[in-house]
Amino acid sequence: REALAVTARLCGPQLERYGRCVAASPESWHRDCHQLSLSVTQCASGHPLVRRIRRDCSDSFGAFERCLRERPRSAAECGPHVTQFLLCAQNVTQRDTQGDTQ
Repeated sequence: REALAVTARLCGPQLERYGRCVAASPESWHRDCHQLSLSVTQCASGHPLVRRIRRDCSDSFGAFERCLRERPRSAAECGPHVTQFLLCAQNVTQRDTQGDTQ
């Protein structure tokens, strides 16, 4: 949650544009919104917590991305991958708030 909050706080306009694009292109968002997705990633990547989540949760996030690529019209099937990633991100965030800054 903290990483998402940081991203929303730092990158709100980029997230808003990306969200509108995804909503407007339910069957082709993965192609049509790619550049906007990159702009969100680029914006968020400067924050230390986001960098730690990207480093520590890269496996679960990669599995989620693969699922989305393999099932572009049925993204709901990727729910378990999202759950794994969010659990990982939550663990990183909890370590961060407890002072673990490795």
